[in-house]
Amino acid sequence: MPLEKFEKLEDGIVRILKSYEALKAENSGLREALDIKGRELDELRERVKKLDREKVQVRERVDTLLEKLNALTQGA
Repeated sequence: MPLEKFEKLEDGIVRILKSYEALKAENSGLREALDIKGRELDELRERVKKLDREKVQVRERVDTLLEKLNALTQGA
């Protein structure tokens, strides 16, 4: 009888250890995925900043062209 209890205990510990290893591997994979997503987010933020700068430049150029066009039409 005591041997049966020991075997049950042993089986339980083995199951716990297997679960621990599986969770540890899953956690590692999730951390790696999180790191990848973090890098992707940083890249997208930089892209948005660049596009915002380009938008400002385009707006300034359009405003300049509109001012020139307005000056031409005012002088005509």
